[in-house]
Amino acid sequence: MAATPATAQVEAMRRFDIAPGPLERTLPAFARQSGQQILYPSALVAGRSSTAVAGEFTPEAALGLLLRDTGLTYRRSRPNVYVLVDPSARADAETEVTELDEVVVTGSYLRGADSPSPVIMMTQDDVARSGRATVADALAALPQNFTGSAFEGSAGTGADRSGRNLGYATGVNLRGLGADATLVLVNGRRIAGTGSAGDFADVSNLPSSVVQRADVLLDGASALYGADAVGGVVNIILKSRFDGAESRLRVGGTSDGGAEEVLFSHTDGFNWSSGSLVASYEVHDRGELRAEDRRATRSADLRPLGGSDHRLFHAAPGNIMYFDPVTGSFDPVYAIPRGQNGVGLAPGDFLAGEVNLTNQNEGQWMLPHQRRQSVFAAARQNLPGGFSLDGDLRYTERDYVLATPADIGTIVVTPANPYFASPTGETMQEIAYSYIRDLGPGRSDGRTRSLGGAAGLEGRVLGWNLAAYVSGAREISGRTLSNRVQTTYLAEALGRTPDNPATPFSTAVDGFFNPYGDPAANSAAVLAFIGSGYTRVENVSTVGSFNFKIDGTILDLPGGPLRTAAGVDVRRERFETEGENFTSGQTPRLTAPTIYERDVSAAFVELRAPIVGADNPRPGIERLELSLAARIEDHQGVGRTTNPKVGLLYSPTSDLLLRASYGTSFRAPSLRELYTTYQLGPAFLNRNGANVLSVIRYGGNPDLDPETAESTTAGFVWTPAAADGFRLEAGWFRTRFDDRIGNPVSENVANALNDPTLAPFVRFVNPVSNAEDRALVQSLLDHPGNFNPNVFPATSYGAVIDNRFVNASRLEVEGVDISARYAFDLGPGEASVDGSITRLLRYDRELTETSPTEALVGTPNFPARWRGRIGGRWTSGPVTLGLNANHVSGGRDPVGGRSIDDWTTFDGQIRYDFAEGWGEGVSVTLDVINLANSEPPFYDSPSGYGYDAANTDIFGRRISLQLVKRW
Repeated sequence: MAATPATAQVEAMRRFDIAPGPLERTLPAFARQSGQQILYPSALVAGRSSTAVAGEFTPEAALGLLLRDTGLTYRRSRPNVYVLVDPSARADAETEVTELDEVVVTGSYLRGADSPSPVIMMTQDDVARSGRATVADALAALPQNFTGSAFEGSAGTGADRSGRNLGYATGVNLRGLGADATLVLVNGRRIAGTGSAGDFADVSNLPSSVVQRADVLLDGASALYGADAVGGVVNIILKSRFDGAESRLRVGGTSDGGAEEVLFSHTDGFNWSSGSLVASYEVHDRGELRAEDRRATRSADLRPLGGSDHRLFHAAPGNIMYFDPVTGSFDPVYAIPRGQNGVGLAPGDFLAGEVNLTNQNEGQWMLPHQRRQSVFAAARQNLPGGFSLDGDLRYTERDYVLATPADIGTIVVTPANPYFASPTGETMQEIAYSYIRDLGPGRSDGRTRSLGGAAGLEGRVLGWNLAAYVSGAREISGRTLSNRVQTTYLAEALGRTPDNPATPFSTAVDGFFNPYGDPAANSAAVLAFIGSGYTRVENVSTVGSFNFKIDGTILDLPGGPLRTAAGVDVRRERFETEGENFTSGQTPRLTAPTIYERDVSAAFVELRAPIVGADNPRPGIERLELSLAARIEDHQGVGRTTNPKVGLLYSPTSDLLLRASYGTSFRAPSLRELYTTYQLGPAFLNRNGANVLSVIRYGGNPDLDPETAESTTAGFVWTPAAADGFRLEAGWFRTRFDDRIGNPVSENVANALNDPTLAPFVRFVNPVSNAEDRALVQSLLDHPGNFNPNVFPATSYGAVIDNRFVNASRLEVEGVDISARYAFDLGPGEASVDGSITRLLRYDRELTETSPTEALVGTPNFPARWRGRIGGRWTSGPVTLGLNANHVSGGRDPVGGRSIDDWTTFDGQIRYDFAEGWGEGVSVTLDVINLANSEPPFYDSPSGYGYDAANTDIFGRRISLQLVKRW
């Protein structure tokens, strides 16, 4: 059916045969039989049913009959697109519905088509019902999402083994396949990446006040969307239509202190007959969460909680170390006595065989103080001939500050230091030392600036839908680490090197640094001098895209229209990095600006073939539909990949839909993984109980291949006619992810010298007796990429570790999702019960080709076996009450085999909507997350934190009050 100008449209008659039943089932049938697009949030139609529609009607007449006695009506937003409206609902609900014109159906390029893969739709109302402040927090709480990486709650805890989330961003990590393997779109368009590799999207930079909904596709989708869509796709749709104004104010905090937050937003919108304009501003300030305020993080000595003592022997006061040239290990042999000022120590004062320990969590913040400001504007204008033009622009600035662990190191002291004392008469000492008493915790300051926008044109020509858009996004992330030890200045302050007249410091005037006290009375000038070290890095990620798509009907089959979509996509990706390091040397070392970029081009096609439909049903076959998709994509410098996908939809009866899909996906190496600068640095690692000084090599690999994956899903949706308002959905999924790019050593760096699977990446050296080894280590120390070369001599090292990017690991994930919803009348009001549960059957990893398979499901810092959320809601007049239960299963500590308990928490909500009078348009909501203030189950983490930061959190009870005013 061709569209004519809006002033003179004539609709053709079509044959309809729609059985009575829930709108959740009959509306998709109307869309298939009419060839029209019908848009609505699932919450709007839940619990509503329609009568049968049979005969020949215009699509608009058929829709009117379908909606009769449902309490809903519709409006036509543009040719071939209808939007459902509840005229009796309050203003905010109606406003939300009328914005759905811009929805891009995630999981298919065909308008109104069902996806053969499972899709979760999260509306703004769903975010509000979850009690979360932002859509980023609500996405993080999904049972299908894993917060062990690319999440601020796990960054810096040892749970995030990737170490890429330098800016404490919040990404999405579906199925635990990696945040870089989950594609995040905004209005169907790519956004710039974040992190040290620019390879995952920060959804916390999106203003939640203008998020209309988020579609979460739980299946690989590279056949449709290209690279990175391995674990799935998150498509966040922003408002493009809003009439009136809305202001929001939210304040909250925690019962145990910390993480206080204030969120304010204001949105204005104006609609006219042929277009709309919306603009919004949002500011969110969330305070820090200090380690000292929670039992699980207060001290690295976890013995009071039933665990181990993870405090460090790099302590204050320090320990005299001994280097064993045979094993290459450093071990503490004498403890510096406590409770003295480090002046006049005698050899007999040192404590042989004792070890000082210091709590490395002291002064640390587990979450940074973050402040975000966002502005957003979008406009739409209908054009003659059935075309429309739309565009949007958004900008976010996010700042954070974080107290990080104090610096530690091994100090070399000689008799040139007036405080020097030796228990054995040696003329040089190495002291394992913590600067917590001298400099206090380190400081991390960061700023992220995110800019994105798009402009698109769409319309209908000769019965085919056309759409084209251009989009661009840039994210600038900077971080400065300060209050760090400057090792060259430290050597001068210790007297190991002569006074440098080029610096303002002089030991004759300012004194020497005393490392022997508890604490020592070091002057402010000494501490300012040695603590003047810092590092700074800035990463810029940019993406620009052009996309053209056409879709429509090829021909009419007995089961319905044979439809197709096809298009092309070209984009340019760019990653820039620069930095500065002043932790050693006389002047800051600048990292020259480095630019990596590449072009990506793709072509895609999708076909939907209804074999059996409303016009030709068979006994036991109400519907049978096949979907095919394929995409070919060429990445400059990497190569070309082709990914197909096949899907099947089958309804044996009108209230049961079976679906299945199979496809391949891929992730191209990020620009940073390919080309990042070669760097090195020292670290103490355990080898059979000894502490071995090792040099670790980092860097890119231009020979990397794409990661590849195969995904299979199967499931059903059941909406029984006999149980009005009930919906049950279940699905099985499996993904095999090969040639994964990573740094295998990072997965087990603390035990790298003992892990036989990491043997290909480890070389043991003996520079004391082997000249070749000594030459190798010295060359690594002399390399300009060594960020801390002067701390130890070459003869002190015992191992060289290669931690550069490689294609190495394999991961297989398998599980089951179950969700249900039931809406019904209860007393004077309406009630609903819903829940979503994910059960992981398998999370198996092979770290390298020679590694054994590790069954990691339920292991700390890996996805939990069970994760779910079940709750209920009751509304009567202006009052809404809600209660939800959240569950995360425990597991077993691989070290020692200790069991970890399950964690169940409850959330409550009370909402009151003022309908008239002085409070008209006002709603007040009280949210309490974790009503019982339950602590996370204890886990004896080697990092010194008493909980599994990948699966639980230490917020405790969170209380917030939100006020919304609609003008």
